[in-house]
Amino acid sequence: MRRLSVAVVMMSALILVTFHAAAAFRCGNKLVSVGDTKSEVLNICGRPNWVDSWEEERLFRGTGQALINKGQNFGAQVPVATLIRVTIEEWTYNLGPTQFIRILRFENSRLRDIETGDYGN
Repeated sequence: MRRLSVAVVMMSALILVTFHAAAAFRCGNKLVSVGDTKSEVLNICGRPNWVDSWEEERLFRGTGQALINKGQNFGAQVPVATLIRVTIEEWTYNLGPTQFIRILRFENSRLRDIETGDYGN
């Protein structure tokens, strides 16, 4: 039973380290993280080796105002769907043959995801 507990703790620690690594990227002695702006990343990491950009339309679902009939509020809200445009940019940093390529995905100028590719060249 004790071995099982130790294994669970070790796996949990490994998962946390892996998650943290995917949410941040080290440029020199500084760190960029999910949520940073494009200008912050540019100031810390410099220009990327490659930039790809496009727009997507996404359906945003929410609720509108409450249903009211003759001054009486029924407590239910009207479902609302809105089509929004999202500008997406992927910045690729090739850090050389001894390090992994990093792909930073921005949505509306905010860093949303950091992926690790193969070794650079």
